[in-house]
Amino acid sequence: MIENSKIIVDVDNCTKCKSCVNECPRRLLCFKNDQLAFSDEFEELCLECSHCVAVCPVNIIQLKTVPIAEVKEIKELEKPADFTSISNLIKMRRSIRQFKEKTVPKELIQKILDVARYAPTGHNEENVHYTVVQNRETLKQFSDEITKQITNLYNMYIDPKGRESLKSTLSNAIYEKLEENILNFKMHLEEIKKGRDVWRWNAELIIIHSPKTAMTPIENSALAAGHIMLAAESLGLGTCSLGYATAFINQFKTVSKIVNLPRNHIAAYTLAIGYPNVKYFRIPARKTLKADWI
Repeated sequence: MIENSKIIVDVDNCTKCKSCVNECPRRLLCFKNDQLAFSDEFEELCLECSHCVAVCPVNIIQLKTVPIAEVKEIKELEKPADFTSISNLIKMRRSIRQFKEKTVPKELIQKILDVARYAPTGHNEENVHYTVVQNRETLKQFSDEITKQITNLYNMYIDPKGRESLKSTLSNAIYEKLEENILNFKMHLEEIKKGRDVWRWNAELIIIHSPKTAMTPIENSALAAGHIMLAAESLGLGTCSLGYATAFINQFKTVSKIVNLPRNHIAAYTLAIGYPNVKYFRIPARKTLKADWI
């Protein structure tokens, strides 16, 4: 056996196929004196990505951070879905804005999140966190607080003095965003007066967040969200991306406090999730594929 703080290798049973050497993203495995060995930079540079574990044909490599029970043999799993099945799932998925008054079982969301954690992350940081909000009182409080903040912004904007105040207190980028969305805000507030929830569509929430120090929090969370959307679809659930909710969680402490977002985290993606109260009968056409081939 050879080992360090991150990895254990049963070199006595190594077949010397060099699959792990060729697969390591940072080339931290090598052969010395005809035996598998670690490079001098292994401890510092290893991403703990498990590629070496996955590619070894005789299963002699183990990461110390990964429980053995979680390492599955691919041959023991069911055959992956074919392209047509995956393609149909992707094409049939739609953003749901009508949800039933029916709570999603915690076990079902847990099942979905267990799949989402297999989404790739930049530099294998694996630092994506999830906050699931199911309590109906908390959900209403969340929507009401966003409505309150939007109402304040809208009323200030339509008042000349308030608009000047916003210009002087907000950054140019934020103020431009406000100008772009002011008509949407007006429409949303009118819908809310009619009793509609336009911030989460009466659904439960999955807030995907990461430490602010993460290298790629937005990208990581978006990839996880994509996994969640498809996994939810396969289980008869619907989802919808909530850009406004994400923005207001990050912009207003009164909103982030309701969902207990850690102070050192950024909300990178928010999803509505629940049982659809709508049925679709066809897949609308999309615009022509835009792709350049070089």
